[in-house]
Amino acid sequence: MKSTILIGSLMISVGIVVTGCTGSSSNDTQVFKQRDRLSRPVINEVFATVAGNRHKVNNEAAPKDDSKQLSKDIQSFMTVAAGRSQATINVVKAVVVPDVMRVDLNQAGPAAYLGVETGGATGGKFGGRKLTDDVVDTSLGIVFGTTLSALGLVADDGKAIAALTSDNVGSGGKHFTTTFPYLGRPN
Repeated sequence: MKSTILIGSLMISVGIVVTGCTGSSSNDTQVFKQRDRLSRPVINEVFATVAGNRHKVNNEAAPKDDSKQLSKDIQSFMTVAAGRSQATINVVKAVVVPDVMRVDLNQAGPAAYLGVETGGATGGKFGGRKLTDDVVDTSLGIVFGTTLSALGLVADDGKAIAALTSDNVGSGGKHFTTTFPYLGRPN
């Protein structure tokens, strides 16, 4: 079986990781409290927030617990708000739960957002994501569009809401560089 590494809870530097002492003077162990998960930004924003105002709860929950509550949030939102078929809902849950970034180090690149979860249907089996991957549009397409059926993962349920499948912000015009940290100066 291929070893798949879950790279969960992508930590962004803007106040996402908060540290504090354990209070024990016998050792120097620090306790880290997870404050935010942004591996797949739309997943938390759409499902946890809209389905029950659970944004903060989901941010601080361990990915191992996603099969409990996040799956329920997806079921609720996709059924009521998005009106999707149960077959589509089941595939969404299979692809995005747990809400972590998966990478299969046994695969050659290139990186492809949801590559591991979709068996390479998004452009490669390595997983992860490239700077130019439009993860918001891909995720919105999964929730509201025909992305899953276009990838051959489920039959089109005819319930897409095309107006909600894009944030209308592409990767063009971004200032990427060829050296770390790969992000150029902001506009």
